[in-house]
Amino acid sequence: MLIRSIHLALGYTVEIASDFRGLAGALATLGIDRAVIVTNPTVRTLHGAALAAELQQVAPHWIELPDGEAHKNLDTWRFLVSALLVHRVDRNTAVIAFGGGVIGDLAGFAAATVLRGLPLVQVPTTLLAAVDASVGGKTGVNTPEGKNLVGAFHQPKLVWTALHTHRTLPVRERRCGLGEVLKHAVLDGPGAFAGVNAGASELGGDDENRAADAVALSVAVKARLVEADPYEAGDRVLLNLGHTLGHAVEAALGYGAMSHGEAVCIGMIAAARFGQELAGTSPAFVRELERTAAGLGLATELPADLDPAELVTAMRFDKKRERGMVKLVIPVSAGDVRLIVVPDTALVRLAEHGRVRK
Repeated sequence: MLIRSIHLALGYTVEIASDFRGLAGALATLGIDRAVIVTNPTVRTLHGAALAAELQQVAPHWIELPDGEAHKNLDTWRFLVSALLVHRVDRNTAVIAFGGGVIGDLAGFAAATVLRGLPLVQVPTTLLAAVDASVGGKTGVNTPEGKNLVGAFHQPKLVWTALHTHRTLPVRERRCGLGEVLKHAVLDGPGAFAGVNAGASELGGDDENRAADAVALSVAVKARLVEADPYEAGDRVLLNLGHTLGHAVEAALGYGAMSHGEAVCIGMIAAARFGQELAGTSPAFVRELERTAAGLGLATELPADLDPAELVTAMRFDKKRERGMVKLVIPVSAGDVRLIVVPDTALVRLAEHGRVRK
């Protein structure tokens, strides 16, 4: 059953549904009758039978990739590209990304590059993928030098979020998605931020309407910025709020050791603390952001054993660095988020703000 439909000016629809019923009809409307499903063993075990039953008329091939952020790399992408070619795909064969953000990014990058572009359908099975990775067309892989440094922009033809898949997520994975929901609420404005704050204790639960609202809010915020700037030449960069430090934390700890959403939350709070120096962010907003994050079960401080120097090294290889300058996304208040260019020496201060000084 469909709960929400969000039509994007980029030419596709994000469907938020209770389950997979209706997906086959949506693919038929798009003219898709051939497909390859890219997933991992965990997702296929939990939800593969239900998806296969819905898509029996398409009779898709299945490709399984290893589970986890550690496998989001060029070696896995090469394996996937070869597997797609073995299945004799043509330019009318849809690649269905069935899983979390890792599957979405890998399948999307393969779809962008095989035969110079295959139709992509995102079927996210985690809250994080539903509110972030499945929308906007960013695809790619990690390298030893940093996160998402190799990839392409490739918009999907359809996004189908089946909320029943979220009920099988571990608590850690739900919190991961809530980090991005909080980020989108800060980007949106006071009403959204207050709403997330007020409903923090319930957002990680099984209430389908609350879950649909959280996904719809995030998709709407992201869509608004992506539609105006599909290739990140302008304001779309604001979606990187929390990511400069967050990506560095993930790289320093080893991909998968900390969830993406939690790392982004730490990065966002550090940017808000730094904003008190750079942009006049009020201490009251910083405290409210910290309280809201804690209410969602998210960390607000860097791990005590993490070396700040290692974080600075990782941040200096950030994609947003140009000629010794770094573009930092700084939240001044809910709805007032600014891009501030600073010398990369300021990254030391950002890392320091990852912890409250005692």
